[in-house]
Amino acid sequence: MYTEKELLGEIKKLLEDEELYGLYERAFREYRYYFETTNYIVLNVYQFNDHGPIHVLLTTRRALELLNIIRKFGIQTTAEKLGKPFRWSKFIVAFGALFHDIGNMVHRVNHYGFSAFLAEPIVEKLVAEFEGDDPLLLKALTLNAIYTHDEHVPCTTIEGSLVTVADGCDMEAGRSRLAHKRDRVDIHAVSALAIEKVDIKEGTEEQPIVIEIWMKHLAGIFQVDEILTKKVKSSLLSGKVKLRIHVGEELMEKVI
Repeated sequence: MYTEKELLGEIKKLLEDEELYGLYERAFREYRYYFETTNYIVLNVYQFNDHGPIHVLLTTRRALELLNIIRKFGIQTTAEKLGKPFRWSKFIVAFGALFHDIGNMVHRVNHYGFSAFLAEPIVEKLVAEFEGDDPLLLKALTLNAIYTHDEHVPCTTIEGSLVTVADGCDMEAGRSRLAHKRDRVDIHAVSALAIEKVDIKEGTEEQPIVIEIWMKHLAGIFQVDEILTKKVKSSLLSGKVKLRIHVGEELMEKVI
């Protein structure tokens, strides 16, 4: 459904920053083996679904889409509230999304903590190239976005919230974050296979973020409730997100 080339091109357009995109693309290629090894372990040891290169690129793209939407509606990022340029937020969101899942190489339980641990020396190098002023703060905010992407950890920054919600949107064609055995037919598997498409769009002042979901049948609701809804509620964007769920000719809307 998605290709690396397509997703990298979309990320480049969303970043609107040649230097930052160059840093991102180089990091993606240099540490690609992290994402491939993570995916190999997730698929073959945990028997989950895709957590590899496509997932991290797709999460980055969606997180940047969300970042641009909240900016249009005048919602300040945490970096901006701390007096830092908006460019910082792009860095935090991009690299937070890129490295959020690498901790799965160590263990699924507390993988978000392991992700922050493994990413720390990498992020330090990237920050050194990107920002000479207050590098420790930028590193801390980026590691925060990695650590809080899981719904079990309450988000404390807007940037981390964007990564969390973007991660929760990866539900298409069975690529959900909910674990299910490949050889088992149950509500987890059926629900994961029900979702056909997920799009992020602009909303209104009250709910600036609209997430449109198309599904084959109502079993997909389980997936939405168990993954996306929990992630939104753990973020600082709760109450600002509207779901529009399409099931055939039927449309359901709810604010989370």
